[in-house]
Amino acid sequence: MFRRVVYQYYTNVNYLTCEQCLALHGLIRRKPEAFPRIDHDCASSILPILRKELRQSREKSRRMRLRAQGELARRSLFERALSILPIEPDESLELLARAASIDLYIPDIERLVQTHDGFLRSHPDLRDRLRRQWLKAYSDKFGWRRYELLPEVMRLQREKAGLARIQELLG
Repeated sequence: MFRRVVYQYYTNVNYLTCEQCLALHGLIRRKPEAFPRIDHDCASSILPILRKELRQSREKSRRMRLRAQGELARRSLFERALSILPIEPDESLELLARAASIDLYIPDIERLVQTHDGFLRSHPDLRDRLRRQWLKAYSDKFGWRRYELLPEVMRLQREKAGLARIQELLG
C-alpha cells in the first residue's frame, strides 16, 4: 500500500536543545518509529507530512538541518572562547563574535561572566569591548527573519530585556 504520509523530526533549536535532538532536526522518515526515542526535556515532535508536500518539505528539511548544525557550531565556538578568554582574549572575542553571528543567548553570557568575573573586572577595557560586541549582536539578532515572525511588542520587549541584562552583567 502506498503511504500518503511521511514524518519529520522537529525540535526547538536553542541553547538548551540536546545534541541528539539537534542531530535529528529536520530528518524525514517513512515511519514515526524510525526515529529513536529521546528522553530529554527538549521541545520536540514528530510531524506528519503529506506525500504531495514532500518536495517543499525537503527544502525546509535542508534549512532545518543547517540551523541545527549552526547551533552545534555556535556551541563549539562559544566553548572554545570560554576556555581561552584569560589566555588569548583577542582570539576569544573573535570566536565569540562568530558564535554571536549564529545566535546569542543570555544564559551563555551569564555563564561566561560568572566563569571569568574576576578576570573581566581586572580588564575593564576587554569587558567594555565584550559588552559593546554583545549589545550590538543581541540587538541585531532581533532583525533576523525568525525573530521578525514574533509579534512586534514581544520582540521589542525581549530585545530590551536582553540588552538591559547584558548591560547589567558587563556595564
